[in-house]
Amino acid sequence: MDIPHMYIFDLNNIALTVVFSIISSILAVEFSRQIKRISEKKKSKIALYSVVLAFTFWLTHLFVIISAGVPFSTSNYYLYFLIFFGICAIGSFAALSLAQREIANTSQYIFTSILIAASILIADFTAFYIIFKNAITIQPIFAALSVFMVLVTSFLLLRFLMQITNEDIYEFVKKYKYIGSVLGGIALAGIPYIILTSMMTVVEGEGPHSALAPFIFMAAANLLFMLVPDLFGEKLIMKNVQSHLSLFSHNPDSVFRVDLQGYILSVNKEAVEMTGYMANELAGLHFIDLIGGNEEEQKIRKYFRKVLRGETKLIETTLKRADSTYAEVRITAVRIIVKNTTVGVFGIVRDITEQKKADKMIEYLAYHDELTNLPNRRNLEKVMAELFIKDEAFSLIYLDFDRFKRINDTFGHSFGDKILMQIGKKLAEVVPEECLVARIGGDEFAILVAEGNKPDQIANKVVRAFQSPLFAEGMEFLITASIGISKYPEDTDNLELLLKYADMAMYKAKENGANHFQFFDQSMVDQNLNKFELENDLRNAINSDALTVFYQPKYNATTNEITGAEALARWKHPRHGMIPPGVFIPIAEEANLIVPLERLIIRQVFSQLVTWKEQGFDVPRTSINISIIHFYQEDFVKFMQLALKEYDLYGELIEIEVTESIMIKKEDSINAQLQSLREIGIEVSIDDFGTGYSSLSYLSKLSVDRLKIDQSFISHSQENREIISTIVSMATNLKLKVIAEGVETESQIDLLKSLGCQEVQGYFYSPPLPSNEYETMMNRKLQET
Repeated sequence: MDIPHMYIFDLNNIALTVVFSIISSILAVEFSRQIKRISEKKKSKIALYSVVLAFTFWLTHLFVIISAGVPFSTSNYYLYFLIFFGICAIGSFAALSLAQREIANTSQYIFTSILIAASILIADFTAFYIIFKNAITIQPIFAALSVFMVLVTSFLLLRFLMQITNEDIYEFVKKYKYIGSVLGGIALAGIPYIILTSMMTVVEGEGPHSALAPFIFMAAANLLFMLVPDLFGEKLIMKNVQSHLSLFSHNPDSVFRVDLQGYILSVNKEAVEMTGYMANELAGLHFIDLIGGNEEEQKIRKYFRKVLRGETKLIETTLKRADSTYAEVRITAVRIIVKNTTVGVFGIVRDITEQKKADKMIEYLAYHDELTNLPNRRNLEKVMAELFIKDEAFSLIYLDFDRFKRINDTFGHSFGDKILMQIGKKLAEVVPEECLVARIGGDEFAILVAEGNKPDQIANKVVRAFQSPLFAEGMEFLITASIGISKYPEDTDNLELLLKYADMAMYKAKENGANHFQFFDQSMVDQNLNKFELENDLRNAINSDALTVFYQPKYNATTNEITGAEALARWKHPRHGMIPPGVFIPIAEEANLIVPLERLIIRQVFSQLVTWKEQGFDVPRTSINISIIHFYQEDFVKFMQLALKEYDLYGELIEIEVTESIMIKKEDSINAQLQSLREIGIEVSIDDFGTGYSSLSYLSKLSVDRLKIDQSFISHSQENREIISTIVSMATNLKLKVIAEGVETESQIDLLKSLGCQEVQGYFYSPPLPSNEYETMMNRKLQET
């Protein structure tokens, strides 16, 4: 039987082989980088990409088979396809998986390359043997040369694939991906040709050098491909060196490079500027030479040992400059590792001297009064807590200066501040150094009297000191003090109560006359206990939503129709029964509970309005009392807007009642808030009008809708007829509505109607009612209409 011979490979098919091989190479690189970026389902992605690569390798080899011009049996082709496709898929899976790893050593790199080469050789030799079984004649020399060249190609391919897959500076070397992919594809394209040449004989008429052509092609392709990773690696080294030098030289902090013994090898320019030494003076110094003090030296040595063990921590210490001054510094130290071996340490040093000064200033401001520079309440409580821990006895003197508010009101707060500074200065002069003088707030001061000093003697000194006048801006003022004294632990071992007891004693002294001091005694607690008890109970009642709302209807005096209602807070105490608003509202204001109390009432009213609307009532406008303190909260308007939205209510259902005091405090700011409320439909009413700061100029500027004539005028309506008439006339001229409260008799109704006041509120029509009774009243009116 004639054995088929291989002729010169067809150039057109060789070109197609190279094109598809380059495509396979580019796909392998892209697939490898995509796998690197994903974190989930990596194996399924590798498997999918391996199948795609195996298909492109099969296409490449299809053109190799055709270009050889050797007849083959199609009966073997299916077996060839399955075996070749399977081996290529397995080899691609292994190559893509291994490319994701960092090769730790040379032996691992060699083993992986041999594994890839073996996959290629087994796939090609097996495939060609199956397809060209009758034409196989192994050429030993060419076969050995083929094995060697495939090994070389595998080494180059793996090196390139790993570099392009694992380098984080990919954008910097992107162009090398395309050059390497093309040259790698060309090298891959030559492999099946040299293997096929080593398995067959070439037709003799084609010349003795015909069989060498594929090997020369492979050698040239590998030679060029070898240069890419080298150039790539060189670029990476240059980039890393430049990055290192940039990090070192242009770091805004001082950087010191030291060896394993702690001797300085090099520094950047910031280190030179910070230390005051020249760079050559620092080189060779031990870093301990720059640290001041034996304790700091031991701390830094311990820190350095931890860094060499791999711990990276911050440490703060002092650094000695060339001029013998010291800088507060923060050091971050990291090991320098080359080929898994620690060769030194980088110390990044930041000068935090100014930051430390700023921290000390912040701490000072946190514990001192900005106006008088005396310790503040926080400082006082801190010192009291320290003495409490030490279980040392002490006394607390609480001072309040009489009639100081009159100075503020007459001359202004700026002038009052100057008087407070004089007071603080005089107290510091009178009180012994071992005692603490603190400004609590406003015109209230405290003196913490350490053990060994007598508080009554210090109080007497203070009283005598303020018998002499204070001077400010050419004027003299005689200021007297009311002084209260409590003792720890004699009076109480509770520090918060100790402050309250001193405060009680101070108020008792104020009752007994100016320039006087009073020791605390238990009888003061008995007098104030009810107030403190109610304050605590009120806080709990607010937190537990235990207050209720009563509604006092408002009427049109002519038609006797309900025009609205005023929502009034009511508190039923579990032991004392109903507590009058005149008792618990002032307590709420004094204890900073008025805002949460009013917001509780607002929510209860809104919830009740929603219930009535759902029951089909045509609910008239309901007014809610709002204290001026609420307007000092930045979120008041926003709270009202959000509450209306939450309960799906319109502002037209709500009216707020404010007192006249709102007319002269932060006029612009409060007026802006009132206007914002009116813009969403909420009406504004001035409550108790005529009793406070009534002023036409204020009233004309303020965004209000209604004036509410105070009940004190209504109770003596005949005597106050002219006042009532003036208020109604003024409201009419300003296009404001007017309502009278506290109406109790028919004669009052007749007078108000005759003066033009149609809307009224009072016991003549109805007292404040629980919500269910007010609901019954509305229901009756609804049925009548």
